[in-house]
Amino acid sequence: MGPIQGAIVNWAGHKYGYTNFTDGDHSKNTLFIDFLLLGELFQNNHHHYAARSNFATRWWEFDPVYPVIRLLDTLGIVKIVRVA
Repeated sequence: MGPIQGAIVNWAGHKYGYTNFTDGDHSKNTLFIDFLLLGELFQNNHHHYAARSNFATRWWEFDPVYPVIRLLDTLGIVKIVRVA
């Protein structure tokens, strides 16, 4: 599944969708199939804020893996590092 997901992210995440930020690249947020890839297709957001653990930036975007990361942080299994 890894290579297939990577191919979809690199293809669709740079060809289809919308942009929140102008960063000089062709990255796009591909919301219509993002739920299948658990937030990985917020490529434009990821390129702008590469170190964030939550790829969603707009109020209507939802990164389904971020609540899991927060839960693991609360349990002390992982640590969310805040970058200034």
